[in-house]
Amino acid sequence: LDGFGIYGYGDWNGAAPVVDECGGHFGAVDTGEVVYHYHSRTYVPYTLACQGPALGNCNSTQRGVSYCGPGCGADVCVQPGTDPQALEDYLSQWNSTWLSSYTVNDFIIPDADPEPEPATEPATEPGPEPGPEPG
Repeated sequence: LDGFGIYGYGDWNGAAPVVDECGGHFGAVDTGEVVYHYHSRTYVPYTLACQGPALGNCNSTQRGVSYCGPGCGADVCVQPGTDPQALEDYLSQWNSTWLSSYTVNDFIIPDADPEPEPATEPATEPGPEPGPEPG
């Protein structure tokens, strides 16, 4: 329809997709490439409600009944866990500053396995100073 793929109900890693009002988002697909794409849904309209990215404008594309979804609360929806550099590389094909013109959901997941803190010796109460043996 508009050149963006339509994928199944789940994201490539099995997570629930975080989609915009049109039913699409930026995120990795089964090839590992980050692209804009749509996801099928279990409710009407089942695929896409408008041509995305929605940018908060889905309702203005509807005539009569609106099939817009709730979106992610931002103009642009990016699947949590998407590599920010891969997203930037994808968008820079057209306009490297495009994303900075819109609000974006919080998609960066903090490192789940941070470097462990270095071990410290447990604090102990100072004891008496050693002295000469009684004799």
